[in-house]
Amino acid sequence: MTLVAALALALCPASRFAGQAGPDEVQRRSQRAREALAQHDLQRAVQEYAEILKIDPRNAEVHAAQGMALYGLGKPAEAASVLQTALALDSGQLMAELFLGLSRADLGQCAEAVPLLRRNFNERTEHKLRRLVGLSLLSCLLASSELETALEIAQALKKDYPEDADVLYYAAGLYSRLWNAAVADLVKTAPASYRVHQVAGEALEAQGRDEQAIKEYQKALDLNPKAPRLHYRIGRLLLRTGKDADAGGKATEHFQQELAVNPRDAASEYEIGEILRKARRPDAAVKRFLRALELAAHYVDARVGLAKIYADQGQQAKALAELEQAIRLEPENAAAHYALMLVYRDLGKNEDAGREMDLFQKLQEKKERDFRSLLQSLLAGTPDPDKRR
Repeated sequence: MTLVAALALALCPASRFAGQAGPDEVQRRSQRAREALAQHDLQRAVQEYAEILKIDPRNAEVHAAQGMALYGLGKPAEAASVLQTALALDSGQLMAELFLGLSRADLGQCAEAVPLLRRNFNERTEHKLRRLVGLSLLSCLLASSELETALEIAQALKKDYPEDADVLYYAAGLYSRLWNAAVADLVKTAPASYRVHQVAGEALEAQGRDEQAIKEYQKALDLNPKAPRLHYRIGRLLLRTGKDADAGGKATEHFQQELAVNPRDAASEYEIGEILRKARRPDAAVKRFLRALELAAHYVDARVGLAKIYADQGQQAKALAELEQAIRLEPENAAAHYALMLVYRDLGKNEDAGREMDLFQKLQEKKERDFRSLLQSLLAGTPDPDKRR
């Protein structure tokens, strides 16, 4: 949704002045302004509004329309001045108030903008305008470090626009700041807690510094041997680094220790099952996969693991059943589609195998595109939702 589209919606009510009685020149200029808006020619619309105001300088609706168009041209300072005039002439010009808030936000005058934006966000029902106001309000709240209020707005935006990239991007930035603030409080108030080492480990893991992360997780376990998920994380990192010749054996020990602390950890059961499957111990692996599914029936990876074993044993029908269930649960699981392709190929169903291979490749390409898009967004910096034309 472009800003021009939102302006077109906003300016429709403001064009009511065109039907009012007045000189012929006002009517001609009004018609020209409407035509300019229909063509998304905001500059010409501004000029027509200026000519009307020479004839009727106290027309609040024309001031409001001109101010909104100026905002659309990326001239928030001029827009704010004109919109203030509109409100001085008629305090009931709600669209003027809305775009005055947007203009002040663009100018960095968030203290003045937030009350206007907050009121309009709460009362606005037009889908496009509510989104525009919400993103501008969220940006101001983040700039002012009003994180709790920002969280309230972000949650409302996510509810109304669950697939909007800008909404999700700003929400992600907010969650990151809230996390950082909470971590800072943790380090300040409980520096000797095992949680400090756990958080440090998670940060190092996210940076790909696996060996340092393992050390931090181990320090956390030294302080609290019964802390859940730490042995699991160490096991996963040992498998990921793969530097130790017996990485599988050492990882298994940690997964087993995790299960001693948390017997219902389906992820550890699955990981042990995968290690056993790769070690060609299918019977033991099947038991682990089945236990993982007993604990978490929607665990798709465990179903894929089971299917691979069944396929290796020539039990294609059982493998097919597991993979079809896996894909029903998670339609975009690339590993499930690839495994299903192999089963179809073994069954001589080449057309079905080709279809699954195409799906697998598309999912892989989508994953790569999504990653590149995320990387480009991060390199480009935070988008400004209020300046999209």
